[in-house]
Amino acid sequence: MNDQSPPGSPLETIRAEIDGIDRTLLSLLADRLRAVDKMSGLKPAEHGLPIRPGREVALLRRLVAEAPAPLEREFVLEIWRAVIAASLRRQRVIDVVVGGGRSDPTRLFDIARRHFGARTRIKDLGEPQAALQKAAENPDTVVAVTTWPAAPGVGAWWPALSERRFHALHIIAGLPVMGGADEPEAAVFAASATEEAGNDATMLIAFDPHHRLQRALNETGLTGREIARAEPRVLVRVDGFLGLDDPRAAALTRSGMDSVRVLGSYARV
Repeated sequence: MNDQSPPGSPLETIRAEIDGIDRTLLSLLADRLRAVDKMSGLKPAEHGLPIRPGREVALLRRLVAEAPAPLEREFVLEIWRAVIAASLRRQRVIDVVVGGGRSDPTRLFDIARRHFGARTRIKDLGEPQAALQKAAENPDTVVAVTTWPAAPGVGAWWPALSERRFHALHIIAGLPVMGGADEPEAAVFAASATEEAGNDATMLIAFDPHHRLQRALNETGLTGREIARAEPRVLVRVDGFLGLDDPRAAALTRSGMDSVRVLGSYARV
């Protein structure tokens, strides 16, 4: 089918307008990456992952809120996740390992790809514990994406999070970042600092052999609920942001819990 239009026709005029917009977009994206390079040059030399989970969510929320018609929320999110991934690559190459256990590996791989970008190296290691171990062994370059702890039908792998070998890893994101279901489908674990974004949720793991969780939450003024239990361990979701060394976690211990550990926090768009 011949799609040629005579010069000066309305169709050709619109095509020329689109070509001009494309050139402007390319220029603006280049400007953004140059600004990222400038920012990186001002930072002191440091180890660790350059991921800022709280800032990323705050940025995406603002862009989604400000997007004019006819831009769809999902389209804005898709484009800027790719931009964020490109910016991260300018600072450090990050590898992603996924471990879904009994869940659909294709779905988990797709979730990781959408979040970390098409050019990111992603490897399926099968079990969540294998993915976590890889991230723990390579804290400066690897993040692990697992099925959400205690998600139905994937097996109770989450008690392994109480093992000391995983204590340097934290939940820094719940995926997909655009909220829908009550709980995310996947968790991002990394040896990276957690960050408050607003409307956060925090995951805790503790030993609770005497079932004192609710009393401990009430006494410390926290709002939360039990997500799963594998005696004597309990997995807890708490409303709001708790830092890794938040004194309220220690207060839970004084109220009858044992070995309370903040697994990390996440926020969604």
